[in-house]
Amino acid sequence: MTQCMHESGFLRRRNRRQDKRERMLRKMANWRAAKARIRQERIDAGLLEPEPKRVRYYRFEFGVRNKMTGETAWHDLVSVRHAGRALGLVLKYL
Repeated sequence: MTQCMHESGFLRRRNRRQDKRERMLRKMANWRAAKARIRQERIDAGLLEPEPKRVRYYRFEFGVRNKMTGETAWHDLVSVRHAGRALGLVLKYL
C-alpha cells in the first residue's frame, strides 16, 4: 500500500497551523509597530525623553607606532582575533 488515505486531513491540519502562526506573527508585528508609534508620539509631545544611545566600552586598547615618523594609532582591543586582523592590515598597507 503506497498511498495514504488520510493525507488530505494531514495537509489541512498543517495548513491551519501555519495560518494560525502567520496570523499571530502579523498581530505581534502590528503590536510592536503600534508601541513604537505611541512612544514616538510621546517623545514628540515632550512627555518622554528619548533613551540615550548605548556605547560599547572596551577596557583595553592596543597601539601601533611607526618608528620612522613617530605616528601612533590606538584602537580598542575588542578581541585577539580583531587585533590580529587590524595589525595584519597595517602591515599589508604600510
